[in-house]
Amino acid sequence: MAIQLPTVAVVTPVYNGAKFLREAMLSVQAQTYPNLVHFVLDNASTDATPDIIKEFDGGRVPVVTARNEALLPIAQNWNRCVELGSQGNDYFRVLCTDESLQPTCIEKMVALAETDPLLSVVGCNHSTTFGLEDLHWDRTRAIFSGSEAARSCLVGECGLATSHLLYRTSVLSLRRKFFEEDASFNFHFDTEAAFFVLTRENARFGYVHEPLGFSHRHAASVTSTVATVLQTDFLTWYTVMDRYAASLLSPAELPKYKLSYKRHYFGRMLAWKYLRGNSKAFDWHIKALASIGAAPSLWAYADAIADYGLRKMRLRRGWNQYPY
Repeated sequence: MAIQLPTVAVVTPVYNGAKFLREAMLSVQAQTYPNLVHFVLDNASTDATPDIIKEFDGGRVPVVTARNEALLPIAQNWNRCVELGSQGNDYFRVLCTDESLQPTCIEKMVALAETDPLLSVVGCNHSTTFGLEDLHWDRTRAIFSGSEAARSCLVGECGLATSHLLYRTSVLSLRRKFFEEDASFNFHFDTEAAFFVLTRENARFGYVHEPLGFSHRHAASVTSTVATVLQTDFLTWYTVMDRYAASLLSPAELPKYKLSYKRHYFGRMLAWKYLRGNSKAFDWHIKALASIGAAPSLWAYADAIADYGLRKMRLRRGWNQYPY
């Protein structure tokens, strides 16, 4: 009797993604894994996106589509895409329009996930326009406890390509919205979601030490045009630290970690405004931090400036991990 393979949904939220969408969708059609569906949610695109999606009608891998009549904020669109696309499937993997999959990607990630029912998320190596990104996971291991993996990421020992993760669909039942939709995360809500899943009780993390995904780095991306300009990853990391550091660090490590990051963050804010002329980023962070009751005090700024001086004199070691 044939064994029924788990069902997997590749889900693609897209807004005006015509430049790379065809490449992404072709990579799904080329997958060696047989029990696969591709769900594409068009977020009211005004370019050739709908026409490109239609090209894949009747493809070897079934393509299911939906369209938002009005433009949704990015996190809401991702949530809707995951909720609709993952229904009835055992696993889901987000595929952004400027990314693609190696032909064996889904096959190899699912194979690892199926070795342990507690494996709730599986990552992999990936390449970018600039070459292979080494995320420094122990090559002698494929499975880690969720807390171990989250701690390794928190302290900068390892990294996560958070748009290249395969999740068990059961993680969607852990909270009402899988991706946070508030201003603290903006364009890095996938980072917070990964930490959320990894810090659940008994969670395990799998890692395939092969470059199974590819990401374009280009000037027109949301990351380049908005997130990098506003340096939004700094606020995301502040909130991740606030939510998850206490469960991952020892009582002795926690206050040192928090203080080091705050000095780094607030010092960078001053540098954006007074050294780089990026008042837009400074003002955005002031407003966002105030909204969560974390606006820096004058003392916090003074401490960050003093920290900069001490580091320049090599009297103190500073923050040396993401976000830089």
